Amino acid sequence: MKDLFVALVGVVMTIFTARYAYQIWRREISPTLSTWITFMSGIGLSLATYMFAAKWDIRSGILNTMDFIAVAVILFAVLKWGKNEVRFKPFEKWYLVGITFIIIFGIFTGDAWNSNILTQVLISVGYLPTAHNLLKEKRNVESFSGWGCALIAALLALYPAIKEGNGLAVAYTIRTIFFVGVIISLMMYYKNRQ
Repeated sequence: MKDLFVALVGVVMTIFTARYAYQIWRREISPTLSTWITFMSGIGLSLATYMFAAKWDIRSGILNTMDFIAVAVILFAVLKWGKNEVRFKPFEKWYLVGITFIIIFGIFTGDAWNSNILTQVLISVGYLPTAHNLLKEKRNVESFSGWGCALIAALLALYPAIKEGNGLAVAYTIRTIFFVGVIISLMMYYKNRQ
């Protein structure tokens, strides 16, 4: 059963990535480049610390692995077809300082588990540019199908994480469910106001 859920997460995340990149290419959406840069650094660090702490348990942490691949593809799509302007806001600069702090903490303590937890906090901050962009635009500029797939994948990924009792995978998945839910709620709010 676990393998079925792992495969379903892979399928849904592939659909999400392809759909989101397609919408960027068609100029149907205009995601914030700084969001995807911060996601890439945060999710990359999360995956690295997870792999060390969870002894390379990719199946339980399938969402983190698929997120890394998806964000890499989406970042490429934003760079190629989206707004290439990068203006890091002050909190995004602090975000990158946070990444540096976590890397230094991990190197000096050798504590991949706590480094991963700190990374989850930081990834949560990574959602702020998208939320800020929605609030600033006062309209939906994001993809319902893309973010909806991300939510479905996270819900599916919860089973393998819980099944193995993998606390880091559970934390990553619950964090994803919560913050993707917040973004979708903002999107729905502005969609209904139009």
